[in-house]
Amino acid sequence: MQLPLGSHIHLIAACGTAMGSLAGMLREQGYRVTGSDSHVYPPMSTMLEDLGIDVRAGFAADHLVPTPDLVVIGNAISRGNPEAEAVLSRRIPYLSLPEVLRDFFIRGKRSVVVTGTHGKTTTTALIAHLFTACGLDPSFLVAGVPQNFDRSYRLGQGEHFIVEGDEYDSAFFAKWAKFFYYLPEVLIVNNIEFDHADIYQDLAEIVKAFRQLVNMVPQNGLILANGTDPNIAELLPAALAPVETFGLEEGAFWRATNLQASAEGTRFTLCRSGREVGVFDLPLSGDYNVCNALASLATGFHAGLTAGDLRAALANFAGVKRRQEQIGLIDDVLLIDDFAHHPTAVGHTLEGLRRSHPHRRLVVVFEPASATNARAIFEDRYVEAFALADVFVATAVPRPERARDDEPFSPERLVERLRATGKPAHYLPDVESMAAFLAAEARLGDLVVFMSNGGFGGLQQKLCAALIARAPCID
Repeated sequence: MQLPLGSHIHLIAACGTAMGSLAGMLREQGYRVTGSDSHVYPPMSTMLEDLGIDVRAGFAADHLVPTPDLVVIGNAISRGNPEAEAVLSRRIPYLSLPEVLRDFFIRGKRSVVVTGTHGKTTTTALIAHLFTACGLDPSFLVAGVPQNFDRSYRLGQGEHFIVEGDEYDSAFFAKWAKFFYYLPEVLIVNNIEFDHADIYQDLAEIVKAFRQLVNMVPQNGLILANGTDPNIAELLPAALAPVETFGLEEGAFWRATNLQASAEGTRFTLCRSGREVGVFDLPLSGDYNVCNALASLATGFHAGLTAGDLRAALANFAGVKRRQEQIGLIDDVLLIDDFAHHPTAVGHTLEGLRRSHPHRRLVVVFEPASATNARAIFEDRYVEAFALADVFVATAVPRPERARDDEPFSPERLVERLRATGKPAHYLPDVESMAAFLAAEARLGDLVVFMSNGGFGGLQQKLCAALIARAPCID
């Protein structure tokens, strides 16, 4: 679907990260954009206001007066929402977010789609940075805030569109993965694990979705696949597009060797089909981030970029907010904010931080905020992942009703199981008690990492303030 420039497009649930970015992209392209949301507050509300986009608080049928030419319905909206019901009753044209991305922005471009259970946001931001720094002037949409840019999207004049391909569903009227809409020419598959228990019944359903996606890549395209993931390996024999693997193990087409970790990041040697390309510096820690970098560099080489240009650009990657983001260093107490919440991501992140900061005590603070976290599915694996912490602190499940009919996750039980192994572990039910405990617990030289895909109730800022207030007393 296409509309003449100047047409009126209304977004329901406009203040989500992806929907807000889409609103900005549509406004920049020349459409008149309005929106509504139940949570209209900074920073997204400020960004939309600065872009000249009128966003109304709450949902009401009269937000659709005068009638828009098109309504975009976010995947946070369910039947019964008054605006969605008015759209249906009045037969106003409507689309999901990924449909709009495809029809208004991706079609006609060379689409680079980054997928996988973990690492999508960092890899998408990294490719966007490499392509921009090397002069390809790409368009992109990242489901996070890349530190090398002033916002999460960009409309460039180049031929590439780089997009994070989410396996989460698209809308109440499109209960399938967003990534099916993105027309991949280059498809990156970082890993495949079970997640999104509110959408998928089991791992087999997720693998089926990725199998369909792999089948959509044209023969003149490229699939870049994690060479050590058994679930990905299951899909590749049926691929009609060329496949190049990446990883740290021998046999990967794109391989990193000689890894050297430090507080500044990771240095590695890049090999292509067994031949050394050169030494690269990545300002991130962890083997998983090296794999993210391998996929990104391979995408850059496929686009015709040189090793020299890519080496210089990689060294200047500033990361993504809430992905190993350093938010404070207060009297040698290092505070890091991270989005990790799946046990695999938790384990990889903690391994990387331990390797990069071997002399710091690792204090891990966990908020079980995702829909999957509300269920007891991963409890055994969390015991293993959080065993890497020197001190572990958990808080309550913010939305326990998301467990639905499944066995609910119990942070108290997880704490008891960790204590049984000899691990100092604590359950604190609210932000105030957590901030007070952590301010008293923190020692000079500690590394405190917050792990949540939610907001954590502002705990990060509260602890920063508390540590500043008591800084002279830290010993």
